[in-house]
Amino acid sequence: MSLQNGSGIKQLTRLLPEGVVAPSIWLTTNGYSRQLVRKYVLSGWLKSLGHGVFARSGQAVGWEGVLLGLHRLADRPCHVGGLSALNRQGLAHFLPLGGEQKIHVMSIRKPPAWVKSLALTPGLNFDTRRLFPEEARDTGLVQLPTGIRDWMLPMAGPERAVMELLNDVGPHGHSFDHAAHLFEGLTVLRPGVVNDLLAACRSIKVRRIFLFLADHFNYPWGRRLETAALDLGRGNRQVVKGGRLDKRYRITVPESFGAESL
Repeated sequence: MSLQNGSGIKQLTRLLPEGVVAPSIWLTTNGYSRQLVRKYVLSGWLKSLGHGVFARSGQAVGWEGVLLGLHRLADRPCHVGGLSALNRQGLAHFLPLGGEQKIHVMSIRKPPAWVKSLALTPGLNFDTRRLFPEEARDTGLVQLPTGIRDWMLPMAGPERAVMELLNDVGPHGHSFDHAAHLFEGLTVLRPGVVNDLLAACRSIKVRRIFLFLADHFNYPWGRRLETAALDLGRGNRQVVKGGRLDKRYRITVPESFGAESL
């Protein structure tokens, strides 16, 4: 293929949507040499976004285009998770008036250095902690339309998203009260998915908080949870500083949560 006959550009137009980042290794795999890519950049058809990453000229790259490029083209599995996933499913509250400042992204690897150099609004906050093992990588995920052709991004469904959010409950993350308020809105969850996620979850803290809140709000889906074989660890866990100890799940909770469960 060549720049002159246009066959290379025609194929790249079909393969690469506007607004999606393309790593150089993907371009090479699809037959675009470094020399040809350089010609496309000089001609203004491609633009360089950083070392080894490009995009079609003419349209700004947003956070969706970055994640699509990473997930679909760079073989870096990731998904929208936590509070961002709840927000996109209409289940989040108390967002800033200007919207989210950061999109919470669950990823098995740290983002490439060039991601930080992009002036994305909102930005991207990558969480590389592995709350679930590899065999449960896709459990509880749904698909998020991006508005870029028919390309979609993986996103945590409400069952998984709330567990990812609970993983951040603590002095430097979400408050227990905020997490509980979000949990209160989860009136309809899929018990089978919840059971699979609880069984696979690597965090004792997340399991304990989730089960405590499920008991507290007592929604019908919570009565179908299979908890007998779950490992809840040993000893007490301080989730809320200065809170009261829930004797069943051995976590500290705010005083405002009734003493009937203590």
